[in-house]
Amino acid sequence: MAGVDQHEGTIKVQGQNLFFRETRPGSGQPVRFSVLLLHGIRFSSETWQNLGTLQRLAEAGYRAVAIDLPGLGRSKEAAAPAPIGEPAPGSFLAAVVDTLELGPPVVISPSLSGMYSLPFLVAPGSQLRGFVPVAPICTDKI
Repeated sequence: MAGVDQHEGTIKVQGQNLFFRETRPGSGQPVRFSVLLLHGIRFSSETWQNLGTLQRLAEAGYRAVAIDLPGLGRSKEAAAPAPIGEPAPGSFLAAVVDTLELGPPVVISPSLSGMYSLPFLVAPGSQLRGFVPVAPICTDKI
């Protein structure tokens, strides 16, 4: 496959600036679908970059987007829509998906990010292609 296109930026979601990293197949290659990578409390979007996950997903034909959750990583100044350990409104992650124009993505959700992904998962009309939970928090609150 031809190279990979990489991009970093900031989006505004519900009044908060969130940092993201994105990779996609290069040279106009078609995209199979989007994968949204979330992270735990001690990690950030940089973790997915350092592990090579963003690169490998793009090489395999996927658009891979990793965000820094509010209050963490390069989104440290953003206010979280809920206290840590409490479910955030499903509309928050829906707004991330809409703003980034991800279409129905596969969401990979480890640990802390469960407070964002689980409410999105169970929201009426949620547009989700797939869900990969990795010991997400808040399972007892959904």
